[in-house]
Amino acid sequence: MSTPHRPPASRRGFLDTTLRLTATGALAAAGGLGAGCDDSTTAGGGPAAAAARGGDGPGARPPLTGSPGPVTARDLVDVDTLWGWVERMNAAGPRLPGSPAHREFIDDLDRQLRGYGLTVTRHPARLAEWLARSWSLRVTDAEGVTRSIPVASYRPRSGETGPAGVTGRLLDAGAGDEAAYQAAGAAGAAGAGAAGGLGGAIVVVDAPITRLTASVLADLAYTVLPPQARADFAQEDYSRVWLGVPPPPSLPLARAHGAAAMIEIVDQTPELAAGQYTPHQQEHAGLPALRLDREQGARLREILARGPATATLVLTASRRETTVDYLLARLPGAHAATATGAAATGPAGERPRAVLVTTHTDGQNALEENGGPALLALAEYLSRYPAASRARDLLFLFSPTHMAADAATVKPDAWLREHPEILAEVDMALAAEHLGALGWDDQGGTAPYRPTGRSEPVAVAVGHSETLRRLAEEEVERAGLTRVGIQKPFQNGLYGEGTFPYRLGLPTIGMITGPTYLLQVAPGGNLDKLDRALLHRHTVFVAGLLTRMMALPAGRPS
Repeated sequence: MSTPHRPPASRRGFLDTTLRLTATGALAAAGGLGAGCDDSTTAGGGPAAAAARGGDGPGARPPLTGSPGPVTARDLVDVDTLWGWVERMNAAGPRLPGSPAHREFIDDLDRQLRGYGLTVTRHPARLAEWLARSWSLRVTDAEGVTRSIPVASYRPRSGETGPAGVTGRLLDAGAGDEAAYQAAGAAGAAGAGAAGGLGGAIVVVDAPITRLTASVLADLAYTVLPPQARADFAQEDYSRVWLGVPPPPSLPLARAHGAAAMIEIVDQTPELAAGQYTPHQQEHAGLPALRLDREQGARLREILARGPATATLVLTASRRETTVDYLLARLPGAHAATATGAAATGPAGERPRAVLVTTHTDGQNALEENGGPALLALAEYLSRYPAASRARDLLFLFSPTHMAADAATVKPDAWLREHPEILAEVDMALAAEHLGALGWDDQGGTAPYRPTGRSEPVAVAVGHSETLRRLAEEEVERAGLTRVGIQKPFQNGLYGEGTFPYRLGLPTIGMITGPTYLLQVAPGGNLDKLDRALLHRHTVFVAGLLTRMMALPAGRPS
């Protein structure tokens, strides 16, 4: 029996758009337990507090004078310190929503943020937790020989079995659509000498991946920097299982036809298919499903070609209704230098204005999600300045619910609507996800899975502000970043976590990458697919964006 690797809202718009573009030919080139709500505060935000408490790394650095920015590599914690934070996060294993590793990571961020003098509050959000425990597949062929078939991954929140699994005849339903199920049901009934359809069968279906190029980014961009990268993107494979293009086989449809379980055959090499946690925001479907890579899928179909076969599919999982904590960390700005006591108002009783800086805490590996360590680096740097030097408050928001369906939890836009006193302060938002990624692919399934020798394309998505779009372009050029698309909003979204403030009408910038291994649970957490210098460089870029956003004129940028 296989054992578990210690185990849309935000991307749905990209899915819908790529489907639309493909259909129209535009892409022809193609986891201790955190406490509940903690309203305690720390002496907040000044350099003395930061110096007194410090944080993990090389020791507390001295206070700074003047104003933040322009940011250089020397301003932030060094490359090795930032990399060490990612290593520590990654060493605990996948931080799937609600898992012990996830809760421990939230606790760790809380501790470090308080150490830098930020005021941290914790806000429990509901979570329909689903954590896989074991999964396996055994097949008995027409001659009565039983063998184990290596499983690439399970389908998250598909469904679950008991420890003994579910046993049934195997039926090949090909494309997994209505016509395929009707044909498979008829063939299965004839072969079994029965009048039934799929009742109790374990269906085998294809899970294809549309072959795309990185033009999918360029086609949705205001501009590509440097401009010559646009031509490179047209030749670069961007086939991504996490895109869900086409959508994965329908579990409700298979269940409606009487299937007891599903086996998906994904068109990926074993190395790339292994541990893919996808679709990552699926609602619970009540039909357990496992995924095989193309080699094991071909092996399974060879067995079926020799005659009737049965299978025992195991997917055990724990399910419970629980909560998991949002973290909100405040670094006060200039109003704190003149306000008396703990009042959260500025001149004439006005509320302080703020920049919301956000990422998420759940993820599968060292890339997904390393926005937490990056935001720690920003908090450490900016906390060393006196409050009077920061024109706006900074609100660092760490969402715990990215890898869960909307119906299973509270997403950041809904969470902010539930906290209007926080939302009312925010002038604009900045999201950071998946920093330091190197490219790996299998050339659309035509070559071994290996490094491309390039960095992964970066999307810097901007919405609701022409000022922020120009600012983003200028900062990309100032930072010397390459292979960057300044992306337009689409389908009411900005790719990842930036989608949520954008949907609330906030001017927003979101930086994100999306490599092949984005959602992969793998030995070592895919740390080998990140570049420590590039991680630091991306973090410096995000810090540069933030300091410029803080310094913009009062109010929301136009």
